[in-house]
Amino acid sequence: MIQAIAVLTPIYVCGFWALVFLNSSGKKNRARHFLGFFMATAFLLYLGHTLFFLEKYLLYIHYDPVYIAANLLVYPMYYQYIRLLTADTRWSLKYLYHYIPAIFFGTISGIMHLVYHQIAHVNPEEYFREGYRMGVNTENTYFWVSVVYGIHRMVFALQVVIYFIAGYVLIRRYRERILNYYSNHESRSIYWVSNIFLTLVITAIFSMVVNILGKFIFINHPGMLLIPSLLFSTMIFILGFLANGQNQVVREIEIADQIEKEDQVTRIHVPDDIESRLTDLFTREKLHLTPDLKIWDVSSRVGTNRTYLSNYINKKYDVSFSMYVNRFRIDDAKKLLSGKEAGLYSLEVIAERCGFGSYNNFIRVFREFENITPGRYRDLHRQP
Repeated sequence: MIQAIAVLTPIYVCGFWALVFLNSSGKKNRARHFLGFFMATAFLLYLGHTLFFLEKYLLYIHYDPVYIAANLLVYPMYYQYIRLLTADTRWSLKYLYHYIPAIFFGTISGIMHLVYHQIAHVNPEEYFREGYRMGVNTENTYFWVSVVYGIHRMVFALQVVIYFIAGYVLIRRYRERILNYYSNHESRSIYWVSNIFLTLVITAIFSMVVNILGKFIFINHPGMLLIPSLLFSTMIFILGFLANGQNQVVREIEIADQIEKEDQVTRIHVPDDIESRLTDLFTREKLHLTPDLKIWDVSSRVGTNRTYLSNYINKKYDVSFSMYVNRFRIDDAKKLLSGKEAGLYSLEVIAERCGFGSYNNFIRVFREFENITPGRYRDLHRQP
């Protein structure tokens, strides 16, 4: 009973999110739609686990090529999901090379099982037990089986390292972009993606340890199977839940850039008085009080494009666009917090009046700039 629960739970979770995302609009959010294919692949992976750990070895012999291919598809597909969130607006055929290891080892596995067909069907448990064992000598009947599984494990471990590093680089670059394009970036943040990726890596390390110890240890101790099962099921459910509400911000950036290109005024013009124009917009017109202020909004008012304006702010003030705007917001907030009428306004109202997208964002940004919470600042600086 415990073993059945352990192996079936991830299947249900992956299957549920696969149906949700694959039935979503691919045009509106290609990242979310692609995640449906990732969930479907994870479903196939854990279906293989189910057949194996429920000791359906004869069925698993035929399914093993699918399982091996799915196992080597998980990390490339999650990496490409991150690309669709952070860099690419659509999936491209040029990324097919990421799937070569999965196709290759899935095919080799199928050929291997055909070669060992008679032996495997006579005693399938021994076939897999010996095949998964490390360090089998060359005279052993199952030597080439163990070689294929051994190389497969090494390729999988290499994938974990490569795609984790590549994914981390993408997420870091994306964070720099949204800081330079949006004043309130909280709703566009994808910190959770890196956390989920880290959880996937931990799960992968656990899986590699299991492969070294041997899968049969879980058959002898089914309770132990609950640990990776609950870990992965929880992680994949959280991933699906968070991804379901995540917009594809790179698509939003692409649309904004396209609109800017069509605007003849801001196409290539670079005004000489850009600094005075910026100062006027934020000190006299109080443009920073616009809650979801974007760099395109400012660049169109200044009379240039977002690329030039972003670079100008970075070089001139040594800050991102977000920090530049939030400096004005924090200055306004400090005036309200230290004025005689400070006690008349709640922090939520002050956050809204100063242009912050949310109360939590106000607290975070204020602490980042002043090393103190706004509530504590008001207590220390409020005029009697």
